[in-house]
Amino acid sequence: MIFHKNHVVLNSIFYACLCIFSILGSIATASESQVLTVEEIEKGAIDKLASILPWDRELLEINVYYEGEDIILPPGKKELIYKARGGTQRAGRIPLTLQIKVNNHFQKRIRLNSRVLVSQEVVKTIRTIRKGEMISNDNIQLETIKTERPWKNAIRSIDQALGYAAGRNLPIGKILTQKFLKKPALVNRGDKILILAEKGGMKITAPGILKEDGYADAMVQVLNIESKKLIYGRLVDANTVRVDRKSVV
Repeated sequence: MIFHKNHVVLNSIFYACLCIFSILGSIATASESQVLTVEEIEKGAIDKLASILPWDRELLEINVYYEGEDIILPPGKKELIYKARGGTQRAGRIPLTLQIKVNNHFQKRIRLNSRVLVSQEVVKTIRTIRKGEMISNDNIQLETIKTERPWKNAIRSIDQALGYAAGRNLPIGKILTQKFLKKPALVNRGDKILILAEKGGMKITAPGILKEDGYADAMVQVLNIESKKLIYGRLVDANTVRVDRKSVV
């Protein structure tokens, strides 16, 4: 009976010691490692992208996605080396790799995904604008957009667009670029114009009628009233079209 009691006591002491050693071992292991958290991984990627992309940081919205868990690392100096793939002159979806080192020794390489949006001020149409219609405060507005593909040639202020006419039909919500705009017509279809040809100091003139709207220093079709011929010439000013001499006669 006494032996049984002593055996039970010894077993209890033995198991208690095991628990203590296990706890001490866990504490020792914890003190000999460090944790790289998911939050730290993603924040490091955001900082890296913000530093290498060609836009100001306040214009960027960067989201990074890492599907793994916290990473246990040995103690020592931790080094995180991020690399963006596919170039750094674009926004949108940018994959990254992260190489992890401790005391200059490689530990792990992981992959991350990111999505980058750029805030940009653009001028948009607020109603349909017909070809040739003048751009005004009544048909455009300034708007800030977030986009994966920033517009390189977008008009960025109302003043930049005023004074131009639509070069084509523009639907509502269209972002304006310079290629959609043109200077307003200098002369209009049906206007009378002087047709001029020059060669060797000799000038030949004839009256004409414009068959289309004309723009400064651009080619325009004109009807020679005397010969009834349709010819093309360059609009010199609001009164004159210069043509090849043979075209006049």
